[in-house]
Order: sequence, then structure tokens, then C-alpha cells
Amino acid sequence: MSVIPSTKRAVRIIALPLATPSARKSHGVVEHLTYYHFVTPPPMEGKTRNWAAWVQNKAADLWAGLGKAPEGNWRRKSFLYGERLVDHLDFEELALKSFDTSLGPKLLHVGGKDTIKPTDNPTIPLIYPSSACESPIPHLRALLEKRTPRHKKGAIVWLAVSPLTAPFMLIPIIPNFPFFFCAWRAWSHYRAFKASQYLESFVERGAVLPQPSSELDALYAEYAPVQPDPEAPETPHPGSSYPPGNTPMSAAETQKSCPGAAETGRPHLLLTRAAVPALEKFLGLPSGGSFASDVYRALEQARLRLEREGR
Repeated sequence: MSVIPSTKRAVRIIALPLATPSARKSHGVVEHLTYYHFVTPPPMEGKTRNWAAWVQNKAADLWAGLGKAPEGNWRRKSFLYGERLVDHLDFEELALKSFDTSLGPKLLHVGGKDTIKPTDNPTIPLIYPSSACESPIPHLRALLEKRTPRHKKGAIVWLAVSPLTAPFMLIPIIPNFPFFFCAWRAWSHYRAFKASQYLESFVERGAVLPQPSSELDALYAEYAPVQPDPEAPETPHPGSSYPPGNTPMSAAETQKSCPGAAETGRPHLLLTRAAVPALEKFLGLPSGGSFASDVYRALEQARLRLEREGR
């Protein structure tokens, strides 16, 4: 069942917990690696798209064109190197920058002679698997408090660094990749900052409403990493990507995991890579799109973070 048909004119946030809670805390809340996917309505028909959207689409087309170059060509090599750089960017930033806030609802301003009731403000549903997370609101609030200043600073720093790449423009034939990268990093941080700031205002007003999803619960149960045989050597299961010694929690254990104290034992992944096509189908997204690559990247980053934490 897809969440898209009922949300063609509304924003939805899909919380996808990637791992059981960490032993560490961020802003007083136990860290819980979670990927947030934003479902937004399509732009209104007949509405003129702004220049920023045009530049974004044009840049995406040019980048995709580099990836179609023959193997061994400098364009193809540049594309592959750039993709490796993206793999090292925090998946939280990539998720936030994908959220086009211009397509979301606007909060009503409180003040003046008119009295605005809290119920008059628009709301954003936050769909989540209750078997993996009791309520994602505390984690989302802590994440935004951490991310908003980070992305604001990042946008300023990369924008300031961009002019230093001007000498590379003197090199003939080869495009000024250092400048484009700095400009893209500044734009990425700015987009993530605006999305984080936007979501913070909704969370502060209590306008983000958690909605448990039985469909997501079923997906998490179906695609949980397989528990290894306790008598077998400690090696990861071929269908999983979590470190040796980590086994999935039972539904009763994981239901208590967010936002309360972390469970005993080492944190581990909650999903395998095989879950991604099923999640695409649940969301009504075309297969092989940016959602799949973003979730694969998030799962890999979560695995690496858990490995570092377990050392």
C-alpha cells in the first residue's frame, strides 16, 4: 500500500529508523540513526518555476550527462569521483536538502489583533514504524537543533571559499570543478538549513503529528537482519550489513527503544538492503530513483558508524 495517493496535495514525513539506539546522547536525547524521507506535492500546474529550480534541474542534467560518458573518459571519471564524494556526505544533510519547503504548508503568524488557535495551523503527518520507534518527535527535534546551526555555518563557509577557486578558471578545456564543488556544497548546506529551520518551526508549534504505520511495521519485520545461529562462527549474514555479534531485537524490545534509554547490548541495523525496493513500492516511487540510492547510502553510513562506535 502506498502513502502517495492520499497525499498528492499534502506533505508527509516518513521516518525510517536504520538502527537500534546508540549509547550516546545528542541534546539530551538518545541518538537513533533515522532516515527521513519527505513526500511533497507536485508543483501546481501553470505555476512558473523560479530561477533556482531551473538552475538546479540544469545542473542535474549536466551532471547526469557526465555519467553517460564512455568508460575511461575524463567526464566519466569526474562523475565517478563526484559520486564517491557524495557517499561521504552525511545522509541527514542529503535528506534535508531534498525537501523543497516551497511545496509545503505555511504556518500562520501569531500576533496582531487576530487570535489564531493552534488548530488553525496546518499540520504535517510523520509516519513511522511503531515496532522500531515509540515516537520519533524527540529525535527529530534533537536532530534539527543539531543540524540547523551546522548547515547555516556550512553554507557561509563554503560560499566564502568559492572565490578562492577562481584561478582554476585559467585552465583551458577542463571545467572549474573546484568552484562548482564549493558552490554545490554551499547550496546543499543552504537547502538543508532552510529545510531544518522550516521543520523546527513546525515541531515547536506541535504541528508535526506522529502516525504509526502497520505497513511499515510489516516491512521492518520482513526485512530485519537474520539472527545468526548462536553456535555458528560470528560472521555477518549474507543478507545483512551489520557487524558480527549484533542480532535484531524482538518487537517488544525495539518498541521501547525510542526515545528512551538505549537497550543493553551493541546497536545494530534494523533493515537489510533488500528492504529498499519494498520501501519504494510502499511509497509509490519508481524503482532505481534517487530514493533508493539515498537509502542505500544511509544504510552503509549507519553500518560504518555502528562499527566505529563498537570499537
